[in-house]
Amino acid sequence: LISQFALSDTPFTAAPHSQKRMTKSIERSAAWLADLLRPAMDESSTESIPTALNVFVHMAGGTSTSARRAFSHSLMETLHGLEADAVTPLLCLDEGVAGYAFDLAALHVRPAPSSTHNDKDGGIEIAESSLILQNSESLAQAPTPNAAHTPTSLSSSMIEPLSFLSPMLDELLRASLDPLPIAKPRLVTDVRSPHEILRLIRDVGVDVFDAGWAVKAADIGVALDFVFPVPSSHDSSPDHRKRDIGHNLYDAKYAHDFVRLSNAFLAGRDRASSSKTPVCPCAACSPVAPTSPIYHSKVDVQSHRGHLDDGTSQEQFSPPFTRAYLHHLLHTHEMSAHTLLVAHNVAVLDALLTGVRTILSGHADQHEAVAIFSREVTKFEEVYDGDMSVFHTARENWKDVKYARGKGRLAREAQKDKKVRSVHYNEVQ
Repeated sequence: LISQFALSDTPFTAAPHSQKRMTKSIERSAAWLADLLRPAMDESSTESIPTALNVFVHMAGGTSTSARRAFSHSLMETLHGLEADAVTPLLCLDEGVAGYAFDLAALHVRPAPSSTHNDKDGGIEIAESSLILQNSESLAQAPTPNAAHTPTSLSSSMIEPLSFLSPMLDELLRASLDPLPIAKPRLVTDVRSPHEILRLIRDVGVDVFDAGWAVKAADIGVALDFVFPVPSSHDSSPDHRKRDIGHNLYDAKYAHDFVRLSNAFLAGRDRASSSKTPVCPCAACSPVAPTSPIYHSKVDVQSHRGHLDDGTSQEQFSPPFTRAYLHHLLHTHEMSAHTLLVAHNVAVLDALLTGVRTILSGHADQHEAVAIFSREVTKFEEVYDGDMSVFHTARENWKDVKYARGKGRLAREAQKDKKVRSVHYNEVQ
């Protein structure tokens, strides 16, 4: 299924924005969508043939609730004259839209000691943040990113988890969605945590998420380890400390930890019909041994005639890759470490959404299902660390390892050896 995205005119400067700028943004975004929905011309004739496009429209309006409502109403209003002729046979732009998309990159808000601005036109108070795109002058004055100290791009900030979800974020999204049909899918990109995913499902009704944050977690050596709904055996520890949502495999404590990546899931070879613990199907936890030789030529077929698959062979799981092995791969900069971690993290994220669907579709009474889901979300927040402190530590460890193999590595190692020898000599004296 191929989807197309109608982009919006998002202001590049920091919020708040003038009413004139927001009006221009809404008009441009609607015009771009109309141009995308324009009927295609048949090359063999002069007639325009309507084409069914799977279009997701990026909802414009920035941090202003009134601007977001205005853009949504522009999608629903009946077109007339030349505007209607341009998108015939559609009566309004929303008829050509398959779903609605939101990018949270510029909507995540951090508390900041700097000055705040208030969007007086029905908006929210926004604190200036390094995660919000700044104007070109500010970008020109910013220092060149250093891999050992700062992220190398804006997208890399995705692996810097936020300690909270802006209490006004759901209000912004609802301002866009309230005037629109509820049956169409709602897609959100740039989520930062499982807590944020669950809250957006509960409070806004979001249907689809990207897996960017799970992939970025793999970039810094974090193997995710959480499950939803939370089993009773996963309550917080006796000292009231919350569980980490993953394991920082750069940490030296995993150097001799020869167990599977996740405590919340079983490995494929350990699955049992009587166990209620889910199985992680990823290539790291449930690697599958081939049931027959892999043939690269006709010669291989002849040499393995005794091993031809007769259809009776069964899938065999190999032992899972261990935390110690992944720790080794990360410190030796093997690409397979990232491959295995991405496969595992995406599988854990898929299990989270499977748990959500199971709860919401497992009760005939929808109100009861929503109430149960809300309770499970609250329990998840009570058990798992919403600050995601393991990400902060993992990022520091990742930078140390990255810096250790960078430019000047030999000189730093020589200087370190010199200091060690100097300390040893002083001790002998």
